[in-house]
Amino acid sequence: MSRTITAILTFMGLLGLGLAGLSPFAGTPALAQDVSITGRSSNVEVTLRSGRTQVKPGETFYVALDQKIAPGWHTYWRNPGDSGEPTSISWTLPSAVSASAIKWPKPEAIPFGPLVNYGFSERVVLPVAITVPAAAKIGDLLKLGADVTWLECSDICIPGEAKVAIAVEIGASARDSGDAPLINQTISELPTAFSGSARLTDLGAGGLQLVVKGGEATREAYFFPYEVKIGALIDFAQPQKFVAGKDGLGLNLVKSPSFPADLKGPVGGVLVLGTGGGAKAYEIEADFEAAPAPISTIPTSASQVGIGLWLALAMAFAGGLILNLMPCVFPILSMKALGLIQASQHDATAARAHGLWYGGGVIMTFLALAATLIGLQTAGLAVGWGFQLQNPAIVMSLAILMVWIGFNLLGFFEFGSSLQNIGGGLSQSQGARGSFFTGILAVVVAAPCTAPFMGAALGFAATQPPAISLLVFASLGFGFALPFVALTFMPGLMAALPRPGPWMVRLREALAFPMFATAIWLIWVVSAQAGQAGVLASLIAILGAGLALWLARTWPNRTSKAAAIVVGVLSFLWAIQHVVNAPIPARSQSAAQTEAWSEARVGELQGQGKTVFVNFTADWCVTCKVNEVGVFADDRVKTALSGSKATYLVADWTNGDDAIA
Repeated sequence: MSRTITAILTFMGLLGLGLAGLSPFAGTPALAQDVSITGRSSNVEVTLRSGRTQVKPGETFYVALDQKIAPGWHTYWRNPGDSGEPTSISWTLPSAVSASAIKWPKPEAIPFGPLVNYGFSERVVLPVAITVPAAAKIGDLLKLGADVTWLECSDICIPGEAKVAIAVEIGASARDSGDAPLINQTISELPTAFSGSARLTDLGAGGLQLVVKGGEATREAYFFPYEVKIGALIDFAQPQKFVAGKDGLGLNLVKSPSFPADLKGPVGGVLVLGTGGGAKAYEIEADFEAAPAPISTIPTSASQVGIGLWLALAMAFAGGLILNLMPCVFPILSMKALGLIQASQHDATAARAHGLWYGGGVIMTFLALAATLIGLQTAGLAVGWGFQLQNPAIVMSLAILMVWIGFNLLGFFEFGSSLQNIGGGLSQSQGARGSFFTGILAVVVAAPCTAPFMGAALGFAATQPPAISLLVFASLGFGFALPFVALTFMPGLMAALPRPGPWMVRLREALAFPMFATAIWLIWVVSAQAGQAGVLASLIAILGAGLALWLARTWPNRTSKAAAIVVGVLSFLWAIQHVVNAPIPARSQSAAQTEAWSEARVGELQGQGKTVFVNFTADWCVTCKVNEVGVFADDRVKTALSGSKATYLVADWTNGDDAIA
């Protein structure tokens, strides 16, 4: 699959050969009857063997390329897997004599760093059928020559090449050679045609499922696909999950990132059933069932999603109210509470304006999120609440913002006006801007949380026309903004607020630490989305942001401010590039009793009469993680969701996944 990797490794091998002064070619003595010619490279010895010393005119017989491979090295099957090149034979044959393609034995899966290759170690015999023309003359010598190329790999890859030849006499009768038992045994162990049926189903983002009917009973299976014309069929390095069915077996396969969108069936490959000496290999051709086309129309009837418009609006409003109690929002509301306390001692009208601007920022941001969701869904993408946190660049940006706010709360720098001047600035445009921005920030940091009632309301909104969806999101925003806005319009409650004092400075500084804790959590989310490279990029971006703040604060002139902007922007852009391009790390289940969700797996378990519990979760979802620690980790719950009672499936949406969406 990765020809670039192969090219690099091949170059390294050629460089090694040049430095060592080695030649991968062996000398070729003159052809003689019943003489095998052997070639050698650094780690592979190849011998051309014949099953006959004498053949009859019109007969088909077998020769074989025998590769003896040094310990720790391997050569490749017809589909080499993630990297590599298969052994190739270019024949030099007498007129009218023909040679078949290589009859490939079943390969083995060979881990190669983060990759998995398909190939052979220690020794492999590759048979080829040779057909002699009926007009061949008895007494002639049949000379067979072959230019053989291969790739031998261990920590590096070295190209190998040899010229090998053999001669066989044409006679009135056939006569076996001493190599006949080896070749015949190899042929008897080749993959045989499968007598049952096979079907390969494209599950979209859920991967592929191979279902085989008619094979012998087994609990172990492995599928080695043949190469497709463009791209690759499966992710070779991912495990193949065995599934036992009522009338056959199945394998759940992870689709290759280069899976061809226009793949047509049937799909061929070798299926190995069983392990060890009892394993049997079959050549299969699986009928291919493409993934269903995306749904272009969405039901708009409220009855189809179980609730009506008024109930959805009420649930959205209630969910917005409860969202204020979620841990994501607490530090932001605490900051606004400090401003409200200060404002209440000066001008009640200014305090109400403060609340209205905050509410406006909240509702506008909810509507903007709704409009973005509607636009992406119209474009055919499967997105939902919190979709923006599936992008590690956005998560990293939020982590930087939380660090900045933390430094601001500690007094390292000020966003325009100090805490002591908040009351006087509320009636000015600067105070209005600050309140409006705080409303936006409150919604952004609330995205990792989902309050009760929100799920059903947002599920309803996703099935409705844009106008109704916007109305539901507006109700959610109104519920979220109401407690704080209402407080500014209640003189009795405003009067009950504590009086300003030095305690406000201490509280403000204390609130910096929840911000830093939020930044740590966000970087942990990045680690799940982009691995160690993403974490390093995020920390470097935070370092750049801190340096920019220090430059701007230490030398408050235009030059230092320009330098601060350059440092901050460059470090941020560098980090964005590295986070976005970082490979997605492999996901592991949190407990032995869980397994990954797929629609196919749910259907299979339901077909067996089992109860299925699906936990849709994400690392950036605070509510989800609280549930996992406080509920699913409980021994009683584990017992209820394991064994014969139920099967617990986990649908991890930390990174975008259309099937889960």
